[in-house]
Amino acid sequence: MTSEQIDERKAYVQKARASFDNREADWTQPLPKEDRPALVSPMLAISVLSGFFLFLLFVYCDVSQTKILDYSTDEIVTQFIQKDDYTNLEKYVMMLLANNN
Repeated sequence: MTSEQIDERKAYVQKARASFDNREADWTQPLPKEDRPALVSPMLAISVLSGFFLFLLFVYCDVSQTKILDYSTDEIVTQFIQKDDYTNLEKYVMMLLANNN
């Protein structure tokens, strides 16, 4: 390459870099109305709280030997254990724990 070609190449690269520096706002996406994280939504908060309260209800019923809709906590646990999804999840977690050790 000659020095003229090198200078032309440098000017081209500087011009390309400058085009990225002067970008305007992205017009393809509408601007958010509020500045808050996307993960904080009312439905997420409601579902997390309801799951937490169901867990507390289960623990309370297990400790006090109370039944939930005529089912004991032992019966509920055996129903979860019999499901294939729980068994596959348990195998997956055990596999991950075995790989980490």
